Amino acid sequence: MSIGTLIAHLWRRHRGALLLLVAGNAVFHWAITRVVPAASESGLVHDLLAMLPAPVRVLIGEDLVANLSARGFLAFGWVHPFPLLLLGVWAVRVSAGSLAAEVGRGTMDLIASRPVARSAQVAAAALAVVAGLTLIASAGWGGTALGLQTRVLEGVRARDLLPVAGMALLLFTSAGSVALFVSAVCREGGTAVSWGAGLLAGSYVLDYLARVWSAIAFLRPLSLFRYYEPQRILREGIASQDVAVLACVGAMGLVLAFAAFARRDL
Repeated sequence: MSIGTLIAHLWRRHRGALLLLVAGNAVFHWAITRVVPAASESGLVHDLLAMLPAPVRVLIGEDLVANLSARGFLAFGWVHPFPLLLLGVWAVRVSAGSLAAEVGRGTMDLIASRPVARSAQVAAAALAVVAGLTLIASAGWGGTALGLQTRVLEGVRARDLLPVAGMALLLFTSAGSVALFVSAVCREGGTAVSWGAGLLAGSYVLDYLARVWSAIAFLRPLSLFRYYEPQRILREGIASQDVAVLACVGAMGLVLAFAAFARRDL
């Protein structure tokens, strides 16, 4: 049994969810281009945003509130909880479903009885996670590009958002690798989903709390979301340090997944 056969098996299990996630992200980012305020409306929107409580302004992005622009609104679309949830669902769902869920259902016995290495199963799961995330992130950027084709916004081009989409892909690839390690040590899909989703949500909450509560600001580097800031990416470009941290976490999660699954009792 080849990696291709394993990936085809995962595709059959998750293709329905993937199509929904891809469509949802594309429509969401297209809709963002529809609600960006025109230049004549930016003053009113700025005043309304400035009236929001400080914690809400932090969640939206202080840069967006202080320097209201089309670029800022489009970047906000990449930190909105909805697209983050879509990407997170795929990362956790496939990671948990490819290893722990197969063990829990007993179908892993059938897979393992075939001439396939355990490393191939982990590799197939990792490739499925990355491929799905690539499609979802690309659909989001495609929605923005389509929206900008029909509504020209001053000072912004679709290609400006490509680095943001790329960092979103890297962020959730890293998170997916951690979730894959969790799946490699769990015996039930539900348990793997709970732990994977909990770690991802905890990372998001930690980043938010560290930004609004100065007493724990020193903990912010522990969150993966610390290294994903679309507003800063649009303004300054991708920081090599952010890429290095996310890549290292992803690589470590993948190595641990290979090691744990190779030694575990199925």
